Amino acid sequence: MWTTLQVLISEGITLLLGLFFGSFLEGYLKKKGKNLATHEDIDKLVDQVRAVTKTTKEIEAKISSDVWDRQKQWEMRREVLFMAAKRVSELDDALLCYNSAVQTRARSDERDEAMQSAVNEQVRKWRDAATHFDEARLLAGIVCGKELDDALDELAILTNVIVVDGTMKGDWHLYDKCAIDLGRKLASAKAAMRRELGINPVAPLPVPRSNVSSADPNPSGQGAQPK
Repeated sequence: MWTTLQVLISEGITLLLGLFFGSFLEGYLKKKGKNLATHEDIDKLVDQVRAVTKTTKEIEAKISSDVWDRQKQWEMRREVLFMAAKRVSELDDALLCYNSAVQTRARSDERDEAMQSAVNEQVRKWRDAATHFDEARLLAGIVCGKELDDALDELAILTNVIVVDGTMKGDWHLYDKCAIDLGRKLASAKAAMRRELGINPVAPLPVPRSNVSSADPNPSGQGAQPK
């Protein structure tokens, strides 16, 4: 039989143990709850980081794609401009050779078939240069701006007038009559190309290559009568 003292001691120990374990359990549960909350916060943070990383990669991919597209477009435009510059130079050279041939033809006998054959050969070479120029002009019209497109169109029209009208009408001095206008159109085309490349255009217009006195009338050169 338990004595009253033993019962009291037992109940006291039980109470103390209950208080101790209750306090321990409460602390444990609070800590566990904090840990669970921390894990949930970490999980949320991880999800946020993943979302940000995904968005960042998508943005980087888009930027890379846009930069790549712009780079490819720039490289394409640059190649077309270099080609156009080369074709303009070839066209100008063909015109000079044509003018040299027709000047020689103008000083020769009209029945000199050799001189006429030389003119015809230069016309053929000019036609080849004009065909290549037209190809470059078409490409420039696609990838470049309106300023260059207009400048190349005007140059093409004038060179056709010089060669076709000069040959058909026998106006051997038409090149010289149009030299100033030709020089301006060549300079305009080159300046437009430089602007397309982002290069500041250089100043003075080229000195026209003409064998005719400045006093000679110089309209557009179209429909001029042979001298």
